[in-house]
Amino acid sequence: MMDLWMSVFDRMNLWAWWAIGGVILIAELLTGTTYLLWPAAAAFLTGFVAMEMLGVSWPIQWAVFALLSLGLLWVGDRWVRPAMKAGAGSGLNDRSLRMVGQRVTVVSDFVSGRGRVKYGDSEWAAETPDGTDPVAGSTLVVSAVNGVVLTVSS
Repeated sequence: MMDLWMSVFDRMNLWAWWAIGGVILIAELLTGTTYLLWPAAAAFLTGFVAMEMLGVSWPIQWAVFALLSLGLLWVGDRWVRPAMKAGAGSGLNDRSLRMVGQRVTVVSDFVSGRGRVKYGDSEWAAETPDGTDPVAGSTLVVSAVNGVVLTVSS
């Protein structure tokens, strides 16, 4: 049995490592944790080390795979994963939070500090905090969103 495993290890090449990387990548797609992404990347990179022309033995290939996996896991967990998280205040899936700071166009003249503005392809009710009355066609900036009413200023 040991001879069988030794012959399998002796035949490790670019395609074997890429197949291992592909299987790990499929497992990552099924779990969505990002933790399996890094060993998959390490397997793909180890494939280049295992190219026939370099003649690298299988123990060194496995060592390269282990070191790359650990290094990429650390880098991914330290910098990539936090950047992917949607924390409070990120605006992800919160249209009203993303609208703050965006430019809107006044659709109709404001009366007593209230009017309508266009954001994207939608019209929104808007108000100015100081009661000013911008005219149609002017550009304002969204400073806050209160339900379905935008607070805008120049």
